[in-house]
Amino acid sequence: MIILTAIVIIIVLATAQVETIGDAYMVVSGLPVKNGITHAREIARMSLALLSAIQKFRIRHRPEDSLKLRIGIHSGPSVAGVVGLKMPRYCLFGDTVNTASRMESNGSN
Repeated sequence: MIILTAIVIIIVLATAQVETIGDAYMVVSGLPVKNGITHAREIARMSLALLSAIQKFRIRHRPEDSLKLRIGIHSGPSVAGVVGLKMPRYCLFGDTVNTASRMESNGSN
């Protein structure tokens, strides 16, 4: 249920889930369709909507526990493209993507 909610939030706010890295989602705004200078606003709105959805979610068998969400935002130029013949994937490339990935993997709770 919470995964479906997250996907709906991502789609409605004109962002695109690009990659799943372990338990993390890398989301982009402004690719493949440019959205001018609104990409930072769209990512921030998506982040706040996801936080709101997570706070309302209750785990049935563990009602005293709650889900936690760690959000990092990084902005900059990147290149996107489809890679692969047998199993094509939409991928992002560039220093911006590498920095965001390092931020996620080295972040703390």
